[in-house]
Formats: sequence, C-alpha cells, structure tokens
Amino acid sequence: VRSETDGLLPQSDTNQPLVFFVNGKKVTDDGPDPECTLLVYLREKLRLCGTKLGCAEGGCGACTVMVSK
Repeated sequence: VRSETDGLLPQSDTNQPLVFFVNGKKVTDDGPDPECTLLVYLREKLRLCGTKLGCAEGGCGACTVMVSK
C-alpha cells in the first residue's frame, strides 16, 4: 500500500483484539480468524445456534448487521 510520502503505508496492527457486542454483551476475540463469517462466529464460537442461515444475497435481512456506538 502506498502513501504520499514514502510510497508505503503501515500495515494494520494484527495484534489488536476484535471487540463487539452481541445482545448487549461484550465479546472480545484476541485472535479472530479473518476467514470466519459472522454467521459461523455466532453459531460456532458463541453457540447462538438460533442464528438464521440466510441466502447471503441480502434480500431477506437475515444477513443484516446493526453497527452503532
């Protein structure tokens, strides 16, 4: 990745944990797998097996993620 000054931008810090909230509870993952989808994470890591497996096309809203502060 190039910058205006030296031609290279620093790579993102891969040691930062992933922090998010699910149903009002804070979840921290110190080593998230970049290949893992949100659906797989919710079902396999958090054991939220009621999470609907959608069509992955976005038409029904099952793949919707609400982002807020």
